[in-house]
Amino acid sequence: MGHHTNIASSAIRNALAAQAAYAKTGEIQRGAFAVRADAGVNGVKAAIEGMNTAFAGFKASQEAKVDGLALEVADISAAIDKMAIQMAGGLGNPKAMGTDTDEVQSVHASTGLRGSQIGAFYRKRAQASARGAFNPAASIGIAEFIRGAAGMSVGDGVRAALSEGVGTDGGYAVPDVIMPTILDAMVSASAVLAAGASILPLGAAKSVSLAAVDQLPTPAWRNENDPLATGGPTFRKVEATPRSLAIVVPISRELLADAVDMDRAVRQALAAAFAKAFDRAALVGSGTAPEPLGLYGMTNVQKINQTGSAFKHSDMLAAYQAQLDADAPAPTSIIMAPRTLTGLAGLVDTLGQPLNAPALLDGVVRRPSTGVPTNLGAGANESLAFIGNFSTVQFVMRENFNVRLLPELPGSNGQLAFIAHARFDVVANYPQAITVIEGVIS
Repeated sequence: MGHHTNIASSAIRNALAAQAAYAKTGEIQRGAFAVRADAGVNGVKAAIEGMNTAFAGFKASQEAKVDGLALEVADISAAIDKMAIQMAGGLGNPKAMGTDTDEVQSVHASTGLRGSQIGAFYRKRAQASARGAFNPAASIGIAEFIRGAAGMSVGDGVRAALSEGVGTDGGYAVPDVIMPTILDAMVSASAVLAAGASILPLGAAKSVSLAAVDQLPTPAWRNENDPLATGGPTFRKVEATPRSLAIVVPISRELLADAVDMDRAVRQALAAAFAKAFDRAALVGSGTAPEPLGLYGMTNVQKINQTGSAFKHSDMLAAYQAQLDADAPAPTSIIMAPRTLTGLAGLVDTLGQPLNAPALLDGVVRRPSTGVPTNLGAGANESLAFIGNFSTVQFVMRENFNVRLLPELPGSNGQLAFIAHARFDVVANYPQAITVIEGVIS
């Protein structure tokens, strides 16, 4: 009853106020001039308790939704990882992963990511991650990440990335948002990656079994009811076990803190160093633990000798023929020491004019790599040249790169040092697709 009385009293007061305003201005005033509501202490307490109960229920329901969304994001992230690898192997449309190529990989190409697909894979994974530290919009650079590892002043995004990626050895996993900047630079610096080799990222597995083609099957014509001819063996299991590779990088504390282009310098140094190490392991790795086995030591990788006193186009043609005779795909690249490349380019005819390569070799890109040794043979002056279709070669890489800061040593003049660490192995899915020319002297 009291509640209705208050409402009525408010209505009377508003009517009287409107009448007084009309008498004074001649205008009809609309709206409420005043409202008064009376409530006891118990009523206020009950209202507050009701609001608290409703808010607690709302919060619980929203937390359940958030937990459900986190699980969905994790599932989506795993599916994207798998999809990216499949697409990189030619099982789908690479553009669906945000890559900038319409190229469909041939049937002999190894599974994995190659070229621009490598960076796109990590960018997509960073975008799908539910962790704010891996948000590409944070624009975290590798130098800023190292500054954070060194305890310098950094932004919230770096601190979050460090807290998410800390390892048992005290190192920090480089976040997905940074990985493309290093790997994109590596693709251009590594002759093997630039020639079409792929990267297959592994998750938590320490090794993976892959199928390699050792020998093509031999079909045979047959009459009705005659026995079937059996060709082979055809397939071989290859166990890829990523090995540890570490690079120690010293750096001045002041330079790390003050240089405005430190990110570019660190990225360039790491990409070039890792690219050279990847190339050397892929080409001439000894296979003696902890070093992976390179192409030069792999069974069924073909080998021929250089003819004559200098490396010539005729040696490339001989290797080209060796691959076609082995039913391997035609070569698309040749990787050689820089001295071999310049020596080949300097060949001249009897009139002193540069020698042009035969048209058959137009599709074979010449690529230099300092990972190719030049101190082989009895005279310690021989080199190698690797010609082939390198899309059949694969780097199996476990985890992201890892950065760990070393303790500052007494008397080091304040210089820091960090370890950049990666784990990978090398696989040739069809060894006959690579031919090594030995005894190269330029």
